[in-house]
Amino acid sequence: MNWHDAMVLKELDSALLKTMKEDEFREEIERLKLRPGDVTKNLSRSRPLLAAARELSKSAAAVDADVERHRREKPVWWPRSWRPAAAEVRFLVLGASTLLGWLALLVVFGGFVPGFVFTVTGTVALAISTGFAAMGLPVEFLNAVRWTADFATLALAGSTERRDLRQRMRNEVVRPALRKWLSSQMTPLFTVVLELRNADQLSLPAGEGPLVETAAVAACVREVNRSRPGAVGLAGPRGVGKSTIINRALDNQFTDESRQPMLGVLTSAPVRYDARDFVLHLHACVCRAVLDHLTPDQSGSETRRQWLRVLGRHQLRERVADVAKDVLRCAVWALAALGFAGLAWGWRDDVPALVRAGAAFASALKSDVGGFVSTVDLRGVAAVLALYASFRAAWALWCLTGWPVVAGLAAAAWRRAFGTSRPKRREPAIAALHAVAEQHLRQIRFLQTHTSGWSGKVSAPIGSELGWTRSLAKTEQPWTHPEVVDRLRDFLALVVEVLVDGYGRLSGVAIAIDELDKIGDPEEARRFLNEIKGVFGIPHCLFLVSMSDDALTAFERRGIPVRDAFDSAFTTMIDVRPFTLDESRDWLARRALGIPEPFVWLCHCLSGGLPRDLGRTAIVLHDLYEQQNRKLRLADAARSLVRRDLDLKIRAFTHTARRITPGGAEAIDQSQSLIEALQRTTVADVGRLLPRALEIRKWSVDGEPTAVTELSAEAACYILFCQTVTDVFDTSSEPQRLKRLAARIDPHEPGALAVELATARQQMSIDPTLAWNHLADFRKALADD
Repeated sequence: MNWHDAMVLKELDSALLKTMKEDEFREEIERLKLRPGDVTKNLSRSRPLLAAARELSKSAAAVDADVERHRREKPVWWPRSWRPAAAEVRFLVLGASTLLGWLALLVVFGGFVPGFVFTVTGTVALAISTGFAAMGLPVEFLNAVRWTADFATLALAGSTERRDLRQRMRNEVVRPALRKWLSSQMTPLFTVVLELRNADQLSLPAGEGPLVETAAVAACVREVNRSRPGAVGLAGPRGVGKSTIINRALDNQFTDESRQPMLGVLTSAPVRYDARDFVLHLHACVCRAVLDHLTPDQSGSETRRQWLRVLGRHQLRERVADVAKDVLRCAVWALAALGFAGLAWGWRDDVPALVRAGAAFASALKSDVGGFVSTVDLRGVAAVLALYASFRAAWALWCLTGWPVVAGLAAAAWRRAFGTSRPKRREPAIAALHAVAEQHLRQIRFLQTHTSGWSGKVSAPIGSELGWTRSLAKTEQPWTHPEVVDRLRDFLALVVEVLVDGYGRLSGVAIAIDELDKIGDPEEARRFLNEIKGVFGIPHCLFLVSMSDDALTAFERRGIPVRDAFDSAFTTMIDVRPFTLDESRDWLARRALGIPEPFVWLCHCLSGGLPRDLGRTAIVLHDLYEQQNRKLRLADAARSLVRRDLDLKIRAFTHTARRITPGGAEAIDQSQSLIEALQRTTVADVGRLLPRALEIRKWSVDGEPTAVTELSAEAACYILFCQTVTDVFDTSSEPQRLKRLAARIDPHEPGALAVELATARQQMSIDPTLAWNHLADFRKALADD
């Protein structure tokens, strides 16, 4: 075990011990009669947990490595053979004399001069003394001091990084893993009342929090870590988690520990596109990612960088305005001091005489304050005001000029004596790649126009003139689509050559094109893929493209030629499927401890296993749980969740029905009747939706298929689904009744009840008639004794 693994194991054990002391976990461990030491031993040796902890601790490990490397480079503090030269002796004497002179002034005049004056002079004396000492002391000693300062800075950074690591490890790794492990140790609760110790994590969006390890995730991990990655498609319905998988891959959460990170580039497919413009946009995204990688201090979006530039200009203007105000303030106080001095001691053209008179008055005032107060007159008041104004003017002048000068001298002396070494110069190949990325980014944005020319005039005899002129304008023409593709491929190959093959800073480049399902027309999506697939196939470049099942189904129905074109675009296709019941249970267990099995079934049914909808359902469940004072019954949860989802869907169905183009009087009547039936459904009790479903269903089976009949089939099927979910969960006030209902579906697998309902929910997006028949068979099985 190396020092990094030892550090990770130590931090993991510490995080586990602290987390288990929290009420949520301590009470559950005591209820299960587990020993904290056994829990720590089992979890800390878990390979997935260790892998997640190692991935999270990479930044802290890098800082620790820097500290350890710096510790090994500890220099000798004082060379034994050092003998100061004459010049060095003089510098040391000057430094000591400066400091001793200031101390002597402090002893002699300490009672007469204001304290801030000695503070200022002390800072200046210390800076001068330090500068002389730096020129007189041996170089080895100065290097040792620099080493100490660097070591202290690195140690402080390591301490801060380790503190952040502990907090992140507890939030992102330990708590979800501990919840999952404790859930696996307990017998699933089969109660109809939800009582949780901590339900805050249920409100997290579906894409955040720990990732459930599905088959699609495992396949994506394999593709990311291939030695020669290619173009990978992620196919699945909307909301199934394709974007989450892509984002985790680009964040290097799938990259193996033994490999260098990948450079992630994310872009979204356009709804309306021009292939050339999109490839240019993709090229610009790659350039920005390379620049951000090479200059991490300037990372961030282009909007943020522009904001920082504008902020700098505004701060400069504010600073100039502050300086102008300080100058004006100093001038006003100075004029006020001169005016009051003139009133006190008479108008004089000799300003130094006024200063001496003021100093004498201040000395007399300090020695006999009581006498001055008893004999005060108008001139005395003017003299006091003159002293006050002069003090304010001196202070304003010091803040404006003196303090910045002293601070600058002190900083310069510190850098001269104890400053860190200059940063290493960028390697020539890295600098050249940075320049090329900037040049490509400029070329993508603008057309460059160069005009060069020469002209002249010669006066000839007899008053005639000879003249000529010539000019040449060169305008770079827009790149054609093949040129755009070639430029992007060349740039990616250069990035791989420099950062992957050359310096080994990266293991590859990962480019993701997300939300291809936004292109509604399957033919347009197919054409889009055919036009951009020219950028695929670059060594060490992984392309991730997310697609919808709708587009893929349309491709498959078009026959062999489309399938051939599709196969030529991708090397691998990952089928991202909705969660199974076990995966939904795992997803919920990582967010809350002790969720009863019936509530897991309810969430899985309503979401159809789609992670996005599961997250939305969990958020609503969390809100209901808080509204019910942290004690929520299954029947109340089912009715509330069904009512909320039904109202949203009815609103969508009504809006769609109103936008259907009329095809005649009969179509208008059907559309109006559908809207009226949907409006009646919104006020119907969720336990009495069956008549509404049957009423709407008959319009979808009578007559020729139209847009209204198709919409009626979808609406009727969804209303029947809501009625079925309500029948199953609303009437199950006792756990035993729900178990009997589940046994009617599958006596050997109680979870089959939730699986069948989730399957019907998934079939609605494919074929409403198929989903209706599935629900009808399910309801018949429940009714059979």
